[in-house]
Amino acid sequence: MGMKEIVKLFSEKGILIDPEALDYISSKDDPLSFAQDVISKLSESSLVLTLEEIKKMESPEEENIEEEEGLGTKIFEKVPVGTGEKVLAKEYESEVKIIKDVTGNVTCKGEVDDFTKLFNSRYNKIKKIFHSQRRGLRNSIPIKKIKSGKIKEAQIIGIVKDIRTTQKGYRIVEIEDEEDSITVLIPKDDPRLYQQAQEIVYDEVISVRVTSGRNGLFIAQSVSYPDISVNHKKKKSEVPVYVAFLSDTHIGSKKFLRDHWDRLIKWLNGEIGNSRQRDVARKIKYIVIPGDTVDGVGVYPNQDKELEISDIYKQYQILSEELQKIPDHITVIIQPGNHDAVRPAEPQPALEKEIQDLFSGKEFIFVGNPCYFSIHGVEILSYHGQSLLDFSTSIPTLKYNQPIDIMKVSLRKRHLAPIYGGHTPIAPEHEDFMVIERIPDIFVTGHVHLSSVGEYRGVTLINASAWQAQTSYQKMLNFVPDPAKLPIVDLKTGNTTSMDFNVV
Repeated sequence: MGMKEIVKLFSEKGILIDPEALDYISSKDDPLSFAQDVISKLSESSLVLTLEEIKKMESPEEENIEEEEGLGTKIFEKVPVGTGEKVLAKEYESEVKIIKDVTGNVTCKGEVDDFTKLFNSRYNKIKKIFHSQRRGLRNSIPIKKIKSGKIKEAQIIGIVKDIRTTQKGYRIVEIEDEEDSITVLIPKDDPRLYQQAQEIVYDEVISVRVTSGRNGLFIAQSVSYPDISVNHKKKKSEVPVYVAFLSDTHIGSKKFLRDHWDRLIKWLNGEIGNSRQRDVARKIKYIVIPGDTVDGVGVYPNQDKELEISDIYKQYQILSEELQKIPDHITVIIQPGNHDAVRPAEPQPALEKEIQDLFSGKEFIFVGNPCYFSIHGVEILSYHGQSLLDFSTSIPTLKYNQPIDIMKVSLRKRHLAPIYGGHTPIAPEHEDFMVIERIPDIFVTGHVHLSSVGEYRGVTLINASAWQAQTSYQKMLNFVPDPAKLPIVDLKTGNTTSMDFNVV
């Protein structure tokens, strides 16, 4: 059985098949029988078949970790006039609660003392996380005490002040707490420990079990990150509505994907799509925009040559007009990014009132970056994601075009942007808003213009694509975006799906 026949078989059932899944089915001794067996096991909500989904069918005893499904189809059907389909999302009132946001809580004055307060806040918050989750770490002692020489082995918690690799391949980490600092050697003959040490970055808070060595040098026995609990249970809503994540619209750019955007608007308004797609559109109650709503001005080299609108205020006016095309029953949550008209340093407050006043016609909620908020009890951590670049350039195993892996590391470190002096400018607020104090149910980022979905210890991870074609700057960096895709989460079941607006 050829690949075209397999694709046709799934298309007849309204299911799009991922290329990797197609190759896997074709490799079977009897592809037709295998394909038919897969179809029989698919649930009604399965709209795109991935290789991961097939593997889960073949290994049902494994833990069920939700992966990305899709709503994509190769043909957007035009809906006949007067179908009278019921819009379920209209039946429920909006329920959004802001949990944590720097907006209205800016405290930094640009003084040296601000930085001390920022790092003290970081240290104490993450130290508290260590103590609350791990009984063995509650007995950590101050660095000053172990340096007295009377204690041969102890657990310490501190901020990474410096990290380097010796000519012989050993990792040397300098760690400090509120009173003192200590130099720790990571042995290279312990593969697991050495691998853990590869993930250590500047300015993060870690816990290390050390033994005393010679010449004031201490040897690491273990390295611990605050991480999130393996017992985290994802919260779900009682109402059957969906939230969509629509990042990096970049209004004002010549590279803005107008045709793709218009298809999105028509779909949300029930004008196009097959029956499954329209059913999902009718359940969308919320749209979250995690940053870079407009293209801005002077953000990257030679940007002016790719601007269709060079007035940033006009960019927001056009953005407002475009978002007003979204059905009125949908609540839109807008967050700034590094292209938006707010301070570049993170955490960023919400867009100013002068810009907010441009938006009307439905409920618009403006939040800072990052922001914790809940929708019908489901907690969402939304962060634009500029620090994804810092993580990928500091940790050898991470790649910028694989944001889900980076997000997992961020959760393990319980910090969105620990590195000071990197690609991400950090504002010295007296409280560190970038610490991941609460474990979210959904963690969403944007910034890298890719569409990715994953999961880590019960947290749904989403990188929310973009609506801008490849820019000259991205081309120079050999970066290929994956635009015009819309990740969607069913708040009642926790399932994630995606709508692809690249297909026609």
